[in-house]
Amino acid sequence: MTAKRSIPITNLPGIRTAQSAANMIMQIMQRTRATYHILRKEKCSALIACTGDLYDLPVGYLASRWAKLPFFIYAFDDYARQWIRPGQRLFAEHFGPIIMRSAKGVIVPNEFLRDEYKERYGIVPVVIHNPCDLIDSKPLLPWPAEPSEIKIVYTGAIYHANYNAFRNLLAALQLMGDARLKLHLYTSQPVAELEEKGILGPVEFHPHLSLSEITEVQRRADILFLPLAFNSSIPDVIRTSAPGKMGEYLASGRPVLAHAPKDSFVSWYFRTYNTGQVADCADREALVQALKQILDEPAMRRQWCENALGRAQKDFSLSAAHIKFLKVLNASAG
Repeated sequence: MTAKRSIPITNLPGIRTAQSAANMIMQIMQRTRATYHILRKEKCSALIACTGDLYDLPVGYLASRWAKLPFFIYAFDDYARQWIRPGQRLFAEHFGPIIMRSAKGVIVPNEFLRDEYKERYGIVPVVIHNPCDLIDSKPLLPWPAEPSEIKIVYTGAIYHANYNAFRNLLAALQLMGDARLKLHLYTSQPVAELEEKGILGPVEFHPHLSLSEITEVQRRADILFLPLAFNSSIPDVIRTSAPGKMGEYLASGRPVLAHAPKDSFVSWYFRTYNTGQVADCADREALVQALKQILDEPAMRRQWCENALGRAQKDFSLSAAHIKFLKVLNASAG
């Protein structure tokens, strides 16, 4: 493999910017050449680029043009707005429209990002909700699973996109003073790092688990917590965000507490389809009331879970995603 080349960065502000831009271009071209050679060697018939990395879309766009192949985009987040660094955001906002409009098809994980791209770029993306494996014949557990404790469970990454939602929940639990309630976090983030961010109190930390193990943890939860930040440096991304665990939560058969801004896709989905409790403001007293409703209204819990299982099958099954995905590819082939 050819070693990556780059220009050493100096501390002089004006020159530093030019050097960073030159390195960005060099990285894109190096990766484009490598991708082009893979496309030719493997005799690929199309190229699909995703939005997990700043360079993946421009590299995919250029390599597909060099190889004269159809180009598709699978956008997991808002490509133009997900970057915090000004230089990265400027790059994505400048080149994003060119790349998006050149694609044969664009896939997004929810209706909010579809509408955003439609208005911004004049394209009509296809919605494929983040799928999950729904095959599970195990019977639903009683609620709560263990009478001595009510487990509020979160599985996944904890970072700037949800820090303050966790702090809100823990403050609400302390206000309630119910010794049965405890937050259980299954994440790879170091405990010291989370405690430094104020995630303290009635909380128990667990290590990251495999997918099969996490599925069982979700099935045994009493409340599944789905948080998004209320004060974030990327509010547009929060609004159109679709957490990958959302389908898993809906398919678990357990009540979900969605704590996310009112204008977000997450809050809209759970309100629209009545698939869980929604606490859509940062007010801790409101979060207390939301928790009390979950605890005190068994009929509502059952209705949420029933609705959630139905929507999981309709919107998040692997088979449904597979059919939609093939339609996107086949449409470009005529």
